[in-house]
Amino acid sequence: MEPSSVFFVKILRILAEKYSMGCTFEELTKLVTSVPNVSKFTDNSAAGRENQAKLMEALVSMNSEGYIFLNSYTDQSLITIKGLIAINSKILWN
Repeated sequence: MEPSSVFFVKILRILAEKYSMGCTFEELTKLVTSVPNVSKFTDNSAAGRENQAKLMEALVSMNSEGYIFLNSYTDQSLITIKGLIAINSKILWN
């Protein structure tokens, strides 16, 4: 996943808004689908599962690159300092 992709930035912004709490995979799925310019999940369960797989793949990639911390035991995602710097988050200035 390249850092300039819209999907990458949207995930980081959502996690930055929930900086101290993080998001579970289900919460993040709902939030990503409500963001414009990101592929919408459809009612079709096969397409929904495919999109969830793409989201999980993105999260795993972002975790390995150090932008987020993905806790596989709790299914929780948290943004890291590197992720906050990547989107120039105002949280860094508070």
